[in-house]
Amino acid sequence: MDKDDNASGGIVFSGIDPDALKGTIDSVSRDQETLQTRASYYKTELAYYGLGAEELQDILHVASWARDELPMLKRRYHLSMNMDNSPFPGFKGMVQINEARVTRAANAAAAKDAKRATNLAKKDPEDLTPEELDELTTLFALNHDQYPFAEKVVGALGAAKTLQLWYGISNLGSAPGYGRPSDFKSSDALDEVQRNLSLTVAAATNSDAPAMVRWKKDMVALGGNPIAEPGPPPYGSSGGPNGFLVMSNLMRFGDYDDKFLEDYGTALIKEDKQVLNGPGPAWGATGRLNHVGNDKGNDPLTGYMKALSNSPAAATVFFTAKHKNEAGKPESNFKYLFESREWPNDSRPGEESVTGRNSLGHALEAAMTGHRPGEQATTETAKHTKAQADLFSSLVTSVSQDQDLLRNHEYLSDSFANISAEYMPDLHRALTDDKTNGYKLYPTANAKIVAGVKEHDVVRFLHAVARNPEGYDTLNISQHAFAASLMEQQKKYPGVHGYSRDTEETIKKIAYDTGCFQGVIGQGRYFEANESGVSAAARDDAWKESASTWGGSVVGSATAIATASFTGPGGVVLGGLAGTAAGEVLNGILDGFSDDVGEKKQVYQNVKDMGDIKESMLRTTQEATKAATGSEDYESQAGGRAGEGFKSANDLVDDYKAGKSQHKADG
Repeated sequence: MDKDDNASGGIVFSGIDPDALKGTIDSVSRDQETLQTRASYYKTELAYYGLGAEELQDILHVASWARDELPMLKRRYHLSMNMDNSPFPGFKGMVQINEARVTRAANAAAAKDAKRATNLAKKDPEDLTPEELDELTTLFALNHDQYPFAEKVVGALGAAKTLQLWYGISNLGSAPGYGRPSDFKSSDALDEVQRNLSLTVAAATNSDAPAMVRWKKDMVALGGNPIAEPGPPPYGSSGGPNGFLVMSNLMRFGDYDDKFLEDYGTALIKEDKQVLNGPGPAWGATGRLNHVGNDKGNDPLTGYMKALSNSPAAATVFFTAKHKNEAGKPESNFKYLFESREWPNDSRPGEESVTGRNSLGHALEAAMTGHRPGEQATTETAKHTKAQADLFSSLVTSVSQDQDLLRNHEYLSDSFANISAEYMPDLHRALTDDKTNGYKLYPTANAKIVAGVKEHDVVRFLHAVARNPEGYDTLNISQHAFAASLMEQQKKYPGVHGYSRDTEETIKKIAYDTGCFQGVIGQGRYFEANESGVSAAARDDAWKESASTWGGSVVGSATAIATASFTGPGGVVLGGLAGTAAGEVLNGILDGFSDDVGEKKQVYQNVKDMGDIKESMLRTTQEATKAATGSEDYESQAGGRAGEGFKSANDLVDDYKAGKSQHKADG
């Protein structure tokens, strides 16, 4: 385990890979039980003959040692699952934890807090005093990542009581009925209660303790049932909302166990189809179940999508899973949620909420990229699996065949652009006119896995995504950064992937394809800008400030995708390919490129003028070429080829009728 002294305080940090540590814990737990059981058995059996006592006692010591160390390993694991952890410097996929928190005394304190929290949580929420509710909230806030707190509290509550706890707390601010006012004074703090309880439950699901194994099984089984028994007539309650409604509102924060999410999702989709196709109201709830954001919490898919966005592996499994649709044919969960499902209006009074579908976009990001939204791609997550690539292909095809699926919910465009940024090789393979050797110029990180997207679908998809300003900006920056990184590697390592053309022709080919890509998305943005009458000034100071916060991550991802084949152990980029050219391109797009007299020339300022878009594309492509190759000759030639590619994009958009609603492209 790597350690590093924190220079500011001398604190020792450990680098933890949560998945690897979980495997170690499972192995130690299983093996120590086997050692203990078998050694004890043979010691008893052989004692009659006076054999093996000393040797078997040594084995028992090893088993006891492993048993005693398990709580410390579990504590490290729970600390490593904390979503606020920072990456461990220099090691991809690892997080750092403070070793000062890994002590038996801390375990004992967490166990003590768990006992107190359990006693409070088992009370009827209406019977909690304000001071007790504050104490319970504080215990959750301070201990949700402290082994064995979450495991003990949630396991002791059981599935049904966990649901009843949140339902009761979430409605403390509501009037008790019959015109009586509520005396609850802390309704404005319920968002923190929801967050900290969610984090506690999430941490607990990563435990394989017997109580939690039972909890996870029971929670899935309870999903379609009311959370409480009906009261006595004539004024008894109906038993409250279904379990899925309540539980999903505890899924908005935290990292849930993947297998639990998969089982839960299977049961939830089955119930969702029955509810939405039934005669009653869509997922009607009693009272308020959500206190964060602007949705009421009456659609269980919203919180579940948020959970999937934090668990990429589970998201991929969920969206690729199939069930039978109304026609009795297999339909993936992706197609059901993106194409078929009528998402209920879950807005609060006076507020328009798109949280449900927006959360779907974030979950799709996780499912197709292999990492959480907002995180930078690494050389490992760039190696897409077949399931991830097939999902992306399904997304491209769906939007291409019915662009209104996106245009009617354009806030999904930023998520779809983020996904596309990590499939740049696949998109360029579809667009390039070198159909026989283009794959060598645009290799994927996993050479055997390619998203099977076709040219006409890609054109229509990119055009649709780029009509949204956030979608266009992400596609624009990520493509320029990707192309710059490719040029840089081709200049330093000519023909590295077996592409047969010489360096000069290769650079020119990348420039041509850049012009084509930028032409397609430029036409999408131009089309929408004129349709909606947006301001001509697309990129002002406010935009620059915003883009500077996310642009670095986009460029980093694009560089990782382009240089994936140049990485060694630990994801270290070989041969000096650190994305220097890509970084210069981002700075130029943000702050402008210097002209021949040293003044800054801004690019992409006017999206209502295709001439301005073309000029910006040419300047940016030429600057990228110079930054990547150091050659003014290449820079000049790149401009001409990029212009040709930009012109050809016009034909593609026309041929495939991009921007036309409800049209299935030929080909």
